[in-house]
Amino acid sequence: MKRLFGLRAVITMIVMTGFLLGSVSIATAADEMAIKELKKLIEIQQQQIDALKEQVDKLSKTGMVPEAAPTGVVKSGNKTASVQLYGQVNRGVLVADDGNKTNVYHVDNDSSSTRFGLKGMAEVSDDLAIGTKIEVQFESNSTADVNQNNKRNATTDNFTKRHLDFWMGSKTMGKLSIGYGDTASNGTAEIDLSGTDLVGYSSVSDIAGGILFYDNITQSLTDPEVGPKVGSAFSNMDGMSRDDRVRYDTPDFSGFYGSTSFIADDAIDVALRYSGKFSGFKLAGALGYAWPEDARDFDGQVSGSLSLLLNSGFNATFAAGGREYDTTGRDDSNFYYGKLGYQWKPFSFGLTAISIDYGSYNDIALNDDDADTFGIQFVQKVSASSSFKSISL
Repeated sequence: MKRLFGLRAVITMIVMTGFLLGSVSIATAADEMAIKELKKLIEIQQQQIDALKEQVDKLSKTGMVPEAAPTGVVKSGNKTASVQLYGQVNRGVLVADDGNKTNVYHVDNDSSSTRFGLKGMAEVSDDLAIGTKIEVQFESNSTADVNQNNKRNATTDNFTKRHLDFWMGSKTMGKLSIGYGDTASNGTAEIDLSGTDLVGYSSVSDIAGGILFYDNITQSLTDPEVGPKVGSAFSNMDGMSRDDRVRYDTPDFSGFYGSTSFIADDAIDVALRYSGKFSGFKLAGALGYAWPEDARDFDGQVSGSLSLLLNSGFNATFAAGGREYDTTGRDDSNFYYGKLGYQWKPFSFGLTAISIDYGSYNDIALNDDDADTFGIQFVQKVSASSSFKSISL
């Protein structure tokens, strides 16, 4: 409001000046002509001032008085560059029955954790852009960590890194990424067009990985330090996750593009991805292979997934993977996962999606162990254009 008071003071001063000039007595005819012209000018200025004052009064009543741009806004000093701040909070209630007791947990959904990040991009030329991505998460009671003996404060109470990345991208040459981020094979087992992957997909350990098994013979829970627990019995073998690496992605060729990365501890992985839209459906898929060297306890891993979404809303998803072990006496492990779903829009504010899935996971933790999963999922989305966006809490 300081600017508003200052503006009103100027208006008052100009008006008073006009009255003083208008009251001066001039004897000569030439001066009288000059004063007439000056009076006309003052009248025009007075009209402009009155109009401006009226606008200021209207703006002051609505709290929209123009102010100088705040100096604390995050922005780029380069007209060709952009900066984006983003984030999400993803909370839930997890109910788990171990066969002996049912427990309720207040959790952060590890399949898409609470997080925030900062993206920056600058266009160097028509074909070359450079950028950065800094993203961290902060999970309170992660679904991957809570268990029967640890219902609260189950997660490390601090930020953990997700992306600390620098990249250079070209439409003709591809994209080079350096830093901590997705390896080439990360996500190859998780292509899912069902719209329900937030609450159920090929990775069971994200949804309830910390839950301990109940042993009917000993009538006790498994040791969380020794296992097994849900997270150790189920794995979708999804590539090499995120790590410190140098990654290269080829340009897009009719929906296909390839990737490779050189990871810390001399690990290497490669991947091929596809995404395409046709007259009656959308199809997406990925296939990856990793040579972990000293970074993992297995010697080789393949993982892939394929998802089909029809225009009618029906969809199907399939994922599978396998691990090779050179360790004497250790059996190779594998998994198979399938999902059938349907999505439609019964409500104006967003898409509704339902699905059922089944997965079989074999020899993941130990030789001859078998773990099966069956799920029913329901997700209701609320679009940004819905009336809910006007609600203020």
